[in-house]
Amino acid sequence: MGSSKRGTSSQRLRRSIEDLRKRHRQELENLTLTTQPFKTLRLFILAIFEYFKQSVFYLFANSGWLMLLSTLIVALGILLVTVEGPHEKHVEEVSRYVRFGLWWIALGVASSIGLGKNIDFMKICYDVWSMLDEKNMIRMSW
Repeated sequence: MGSSKRGTSSQRLRRSIEDLRKRHRQELENLTLTTQPFKTLRLFILAIFEYFKQSVFYLFANSGWLMLLSTLIVALGILLVTVEGPHEKHVEEVSRYVRFGLWWIALGVASSIGLGKNIDFMKICYDVWSMLDEKNMIRMSW
């Protein structure tokens, strides 16, 4: 007698789950931005949040500390560049060093693909760059 009650309750549960799945599929088919904009926007924001949360968990599981440290360094750099204060001279100096390093990396990439067959070409490029930089003729908006 107990098993028949258990069997009927599990069948009812299965049917209700199937009904819920069917209703859910129908709601998803009827869900469009024009018919239900607020619900669509809410579900979109929830999906983006879920994706971001999964990405963060994945990054922390695989290379979390490196990613956290890089993010903090980038955030600190952005903060230092955007906030005015007595540190502006130092930020400008670091910016020049970074541009100088990026210049040489770009020259290295250019030479590795065949531009500038010898070191003289890089020296000439650097001399021209330095001269233009000293005369403030280079305006780079990075």
